Amino acid sequence: MSGVIVTDPPKAAAEDVEALAGFGVATVHEAMGRTGLLPARLRPVQQGVRIAGTAVTVLSWPGDNLMIHAAVEQCGEGDVLVVTTTSPSTDGMFGELFATALKRRGVRGLVIDAGVRDTAELREMGFAAWSAAVCAQGTVKATGGSVNVPVAIGGQLVRPGDVILADDDGVVVVPRERARQAAEAS
Repeated sequence: MSGVIVTDPPKAAAEDVEALAGFGVATVHEAMGRTGLLPARLRPVQQGVRIAGTAVTVLSWPGDNLMIHAAVEQCGEGDVLVVTTTSPSTDGMFGELFATALKRRGVRGLVIDAGVRDTAELREMGFAAWSAAVCAQGTVKATGGSVNVPVAIGGQLVRPGDVILADDDGVVVVPRERARQAAEAS
């Protein structure tokens, strides 16, 4: 699905997200029958941080962060921005300026299957990020993609409104319909 921006998708209940926030990624992954784990290549740019929130998804072209700009407008309190590209990319698609805008909106963090940059600034400002690469290479803003559509990262489906948990061990996605069950099982 390309060229789509979905507004106000369904989200997991806030109380279920908060219940899941009390558990680590490994615990939730095991409690869901060892499902939902995103690839090990997604590593935190900081240590000792744990986040839980609802996904706002972005599908971008490699080396092009236009749709991250569009996604900022769809993000709100308690969200986690989840970005992937149509083919592999390590370019630094996200940095301090995006983090500043998202932090003002109450976004809890970023998961990106591409590169980030300005990592010292991200750590200094306390903006949590998990990425597949760290790279100073900048991007263009030229080609449309999609926001708040289902995306796949490492074979795992992430839909807008699903719960994203991330910590030093990695990232796990909990389907929004299973959030309460996953919290209880954890």
